[in-house]
Amino acid sequence: MTWHPPVPRRVTDPAGSVWSVQRAWPGTSAGRYVLEVQSPGHPGVLGGIFRDGRFVPVYADDSKLPALALESPKGETVVHRAHKRAVLRAGGTYIKVFRPEQAPAAATNHVLATAVLAGGPFRTPVMTAARPDVLVFSRVAGRPYYELGQDRSTVPDDVFAGMWAHWSRAWAETVVRASGPVSRATVEQLPLHDAEEELVRVQRWIDHWLLHSEGIPEAERGRAALLAQADAVTARLLALPHDPLGWAHGDLHDKQILGGDHIPGTDNTGAPGLLDFDEACRAEAALDLANLAVHLELRRRQNLLSGRRFAIAHACIVSAATRLHVSPERFEAYAASARLRLACMYSFRPPWGSWAVRYLTSMDLVSPGLRRPSEAGATVPLVRPEPSLT
Repeated sequence: MTWHPPVPRRVTDPAGSVWSVQRAWPGTSAGRYVLEVQSPGHPGVLGGIFRDGRFVPVYADDSKLPALALESPKGETVVHRAHKRAVLRAGGTYIKVFRPEQAPAAATNHVLATAVLAGGPFRTPVMTAARPDVLVFSRVAGRPYYELGQDRSTVPDDVFAGMWAHWSRAWAETVVRASGPVSRATVEQLPLHDAEEELVRVQRWIDHWLLHSEGIPEAERGRAALLAQADAVTARLLALPHDPLGWAHGDLHDKQILGGDHIPGTDNTGAPGLLDFDEACRAEAALDLANLAVHLELRRRQNLLSGRRFAIAHACIVSAATRLHVSPERFEAYAASARLRLACMYSFRPPWGSWAVRYLTSMDLVSPGLRRPSEAGATVPLVRPEPSLT
C-alpha cells in the first residue's frame, strides 16, 4: 500500500478518554500532527497534538491563543486548530479567536470584501466587534450547500438545482459589479492572489508532505508523483495569457455558501449567504470557481454527493464561468492546483489518507480535461466529472 501520513481515526488522551478525529493538519516537524477531535461526552470540538502514538489535548488554555480562555465560556467551540485559530458559536454570533495581533488583517479583509457586496445578491455576516485577537460576527441564516447536497429528504433535486442556479446568477452579478468603477478603489486595497501567489500556497502543502514523508521508503512513489504534479501545475499556472484580476472570495467552497430558500422549516430569506472573507483578494475569476468545482469533485469521490447532483452543481459553476468570460485554460490551471492541494491536505485526514495518496499518484494533470462552450451556445463541463472512489 502507498504510504500516507499515519493519523488514526481515533485517539486516546492521557485520562483514557477516546476521541474521534474530525480533521488533521501537518505539524511543523515530521511525525507531529495537529488534530481536531470530538467525543459524545464533550460539546463541540477540541484541538490537540498527536505524535509518536500519543494524543495531548489542547483545551481553552491554548498557549498561542490566549483569548480563547476568555471567550470559551461564551459558547461552544466549533473549530479549533490548536495554536492557530478557533471559532465559537455563541447564540446569534460567531466568535473568531486568532493569535495575538492577527485579527486586524482579517477584519480589514472582511470590511473591504463585504463593502463590495453591499446591496448585492448575497447575505453576509456583520462584524459586530473587533479586537487584536478576536472578531465577532452576526449569524447568517441558512444551511451550507455542503449539507444541503447530502439532504435528499427535505431537499429534492429540483430544489437543489434551483439553489445552485440562484448562486450562479448571484456570483456572476457580484463579480461583474465588483469590476465597475464604483468598487474599483475598494477592490484595489485587497491583497493580490495571482498565479505566483497560488503557487506559493500550493507549495506549502507540497513542502508539508515532503517533510512528513522524508526518509520513508514506502513514500517514494508518492513523493515522485507529487513532484511531477507540482511541475505540471506550475507550468499551467504560469502559462500566458492570464485572465483579468478582480474581486475574489479567495477560499470559495460549498461550506462557505448558505441556502435553504423554499425548504420547509428554514428561516432563509431567499438570497444565498456567503461566509468567511479572511482570504478575500484580487484574483482571476478562475481561482474561486475552480476551487469550488474541485471541492464538488471531492464530495463526489467521498460519496457525499450523487452523480446527478454533482452534474447539476458543476453545470451552474460552468454557467458562472461562461458569464464571466473565464478562459478554459485558466479554469483548468487553477483546478489542477486545487486538486493537488486537496490531495495533499486530505492525505493527513482519516479516513481519506490512503485514498488521497492514490488520487495523487493517479492524477492526470497534464492532459487537458476541459472543453469549451459548444457553438450552439450550450455549456459543457470545463473539467471532467471524476468517478467515485471509496
